[in-house]
Parts: sequence; structure tokens; C-alpha cells
Amino acid sequence: MKRFLLLLTLLLSLTATAQEKKDSFWSDLTDFLDLREQKNYAKFDSTYIGRYPYHWDARLFYKSAGMYFYTIGESEVLLSTGMNHRVGVGLSYRGLGLSYSRAIGKKLNLDLGIESYTRHFCLEYALRLTTGLSGSVITPGKPNMTVDDLILGESCLNLFYSFNSRFSYAAAMKQSQIQRRSAGSLIASLSWNVWDIVEFANFDEDDDEDMRDLILGLFAANTFYNRISVGAGYGYNWVLGREHWLLHGSAVPMWTVYDASTVRENGQKTYKAYPNGWISISASFRAGIYYRWGDRWSAGVSGVMNIMSSRNHLSPKADNYRRFGAHDWQMRFNLTFRF
Repeated sequence: MKRFLLLLTLLLSLTATAQEKKDSFWSDLTDFLDLREQKNYAKFDSTYIGRYPYHWDARLFYKSAGMYFYTIGESEVLLSTGMNHRVGVGLSYRGLGLSYSRAIGKKLNLDLGIESYTRHFCLEYALRLTTGLSGSVITPGKPNMTVDDLILGESCLNLFYSFNSRFSYAAAMKQSQIQRRSAGSLIASLSWNVWDIVEFANFDEDDDEDMRDLILGLFAANTFYNRISVGAGYGYNWVLGREHWLLHGSAVPMWTVYDASTVRENGQKTYKAYPNGWISISASFRAGIYYRWGDRWSAGVSGVMNIMSSRNHLSPKADNYRRFGAHDWQMRFNLTFRF
């Protein structure tokens, strides 16, 4: 019995020590992050930028989004997703957040996002699968073709850098900071997009083989591609109603520095850069209106539109003229709670 009591006492002592070390680790980590955050906010002008007393925030949001593509060359391809309606949730800690949304009743219609917002630097990454991409293929001298229910995969990375410490991009897009007074800033941007068609949902493997091969060839030359763009623009935050209301607007034009199509050969997929002489531009426009009450709750409506265009000649009458264009948009309502 004495041995058992001695062993139990030793076990409890070791467990308490381990718990103290665990608590000490998380306490030290929290203190370190608090100190780092205080130093970062000390570099802000406190009359313009403030922070919430909470590190976590949870979001519930509703989003409507759509996308439109067109290509002009040997054939004309027009594709659209229509409007996709999704509901989602998000969770953030000290400006680093995850979000997930999906369309109700549609298996592959989903969106996974990662966001990070610091003093000047902002990162947004999204992985999307969208069903219902449909349209038509018009080829001179051939019957028009109808394309139905394709599944589109998209990977998108946006990097932003704001130069003015009195302007908070995070306050506008995620309400993770407080914009106390109106301010604007020059914004530099880098974006990377990859688009791919995941599946031909309604194509029969045998009966429609010729159509599948034709459309694969068209898309391989015009629509499957990587795109990297850099640019600069301007954003402004208007603060109204004793810091309760915030209005945001920004426009960032970009020049495409790398553009590569996807070519399928013998079942393999390879990327080939467009030849020199391609003219590729894009632009991103954002607007939003937000309201916050107290330090725990805020709500807002925001919109984003991205426009892209590429062509290999200024004149459409030039030999081997090709043109690609696309634009996507989304409207989002979100309710945020901080804790």
C-alpha cells in the first residue's frame, strides 16, 4: 500500500509539472504574440488605425458569384457559369484566417480560402470548384456546338501592399482592424491565376469522342492557362458616423508578365508560354460598405470584379489574330463576431 501511494504521488507530481510546462509554453507564446502585435500597432498612427481587444473572429457569410469567358480565333467560344449562390463560415486569429463556402445541394460547387493581413501586406488565396459552366462553340463552316455543365477549377493568389500607414486594407476587406479616420493609399499588387476544366460532366466517353477532342483542342489553345500579373492602383476608406460606418473603394490595373496556355498531348498536360507580342492586361475593382457596433459585432456588403484581356495583335484583321477575355464578380454579405 505504501508503494502504491508513493507511486501515485510521484505520478501526480510529474503530471502537474508537465501541465505547468504546457501552460507556461502557451502563456509565453501568447505574451510573445501580444508584444509583437503591440510593437506593430505602435507603428500605426493611432488617430487613424485602431485594433480590437479580441484576437479571434468568426464570420458567417453569403456570397453570389459568377464568371464569363470568351475566346476569338479560328473559332469563337463563349462560356458562362451564371450566378452561383453559396453560404460559408470563416475563422481568423490575429489576422490569419480560413474560410469555406459551398452551394447548397451542389456537390462540387465550393470555395476554400486563406487570408493574412498585417501592417502593410495582405495575402488572399482561394481554391474554387464551380459547376454549371456552359456556353457555345462557333466555328465558321460548321454547325454550332453547345457545351453544358462543365466543372471549372480555379486557383487564385492575390498579394497587396499598401504604402500609407494611415490606410488599413484589413479594415476594409475583413474588418479585423478599425479605420478611425478617412485615408487612402497607393496599392501595389501581384496576382496569380490558374484555370482548368476538371470534368466534362455530360459527355459520353464513346458517342461524343469527336466533340470532346475538338473542344479540348479549343480550350487547350485559349482557356486553360496560368497568368501572373503585377500592377499598382489606389484605395480609399471613408469613415462616417463616429467610426461606425466604413465605405471602401479601390481600383488596381495590372500588366500580365507571364501567360501560358495548357496543351494536351498524348494524354499529358503541358504548359506553353504565349509567344512574344501578346498584349495582356487585367484589373481588379473592389467596393464595400460596413457597419460595426461595439467591439464584438460588425456586418458588411462588399463586391469584387476582376477583368482580364489578352490579344496577340491590336488589329482584329491581322493574320493569326487571337483574343481571350474573362471577367468574374462576386457580391458578399458577412456578419462577424469577435471573441
